[in-house]
Amino acid sequence: MLLPALKSRYDAFAGRVLCSLSEIERRDVEAFDRWFYTGGGWRWPLALVALTTAIAWVASRLPWNMGFVEAGVLFNLLVLTLLWVGMTAWFGYRKLQGKLVRFIVVGPLLAVPAALVGATIARAAMGEDPLGWIREGSTLRHFVTAGLVFAFLCALLVALIANLRNREYAALAAHLEADARQSELARQLAESKLKLLQLQIEPHFLFNTLGSAQQLAEKGAPDAARLIADLIRFLRAAAPSMHGESATLAQEAALAGAYLGIMKARLGARLTWTIAIAPDLDAAAIAPGMIITLVENAIKHGIEPAAEGGTVAVTATRERAADGDRLVIAVADTGNGLAGTPGQGIGLANIRERLALLHGARARLELEANVPRGFVATMTLPLAGA
Repeated sequence: MLLPALKSRYDAFAGRVLCSLSEIERRDVEAFDRWFYTGGGWRWPLALVALTTAIAWVASRLPWNMGFVEAGVLFNLLVLTLLWVGMTAWFGYRKLQGKLVRFIVVGPLLAVPAALVGATIARAAMGEDPLGWIREGSTLRHFVTAGLVFAFLCALLVALIANLRNREYAALAAHLEADARQSELARQLAESKLKLLQLQIEPHFLFNTLGSAQQLAEKGAPDAARLIADLIRFLRAAAPSMHGESATLAQEAALAGAYLGIMKARLGARLTWTIAIAPDLDAAAIAPGMIITLVENAIKHGIEPAAEGGTVAVTATRERAADGDRLVIAVADTGNGLAGTPGQGIGLANIRERLALLHGARARLELEANVPRGFVATMTLPLAGA
């Protein structure tokens, strides 16, 4: 019953220790356990003790005042202490990071009282006065010198092992972090491929369905057919821009035209619209969704509230400037005009924020009254190709 209980407590203690370690340290401990217990590593300490004992036997034959037993105990104690210190540094190197200089200085100082205690125990074991070394200056000097030298060797061994192990740990940690980043990138790539596949399947199904509905509507409801055609144009124009970071002015103009066509079917004669973009500006780059936001704003706040409706005009021109050409996009309506406080909507605030993030002070959004009535929103931004 005693052995199973001890083994259970040891396993619980080992589990707590392993849980407190990092992944790299845990791998080292598990690898050492496998090597020592199942790989025959336990034979090496036994071989080391046998070798040290043989050296002690040879040393006891030399002309100095030390018997075989004394030499064997002393030599094995020194070698096993060095081994234990090395093992401690090998597995506890993380705790020594940044403390090596302090350890090298403090370690030898603590070795002096340890050497004196060891001398006291050794004299008592030999049947001599345990504190006799106090009266013997040469003996005291020998004990202190031996303790300092041995402690300094231990400190250097610990510093060397801890430094090398911490460097290895940093390299392994960087490697694991790189692997983690690569795995995350691979996961994101797989997700993006899946989303791309979904985007390829869903619009295809939607466009086919709307196309079938358009064919059916053309036979008896031509207005409905035109509305479905405008909806198809709107969705085809919106699909790329919804998932991209940049679009061309031609794409955004097509999206705005499709939207205005749908609104025309609903508002009828109350809405007229025009889009005028210089041909050389078709490939100009613009953040997606900003023109359609201004057009929606013109319909919602300008045309719809006006009983007689009005006109929405979208224009894009080039403006020459000393620091480079600018793209000027204006969305004007002849609706209700400056009723209430203009420019406070979420859509307009979003446009201002995006312009500031993309172009800084070189881009702006201006709101003003239209002539003879209505409202004009003008975006000015650096002209660049897509």
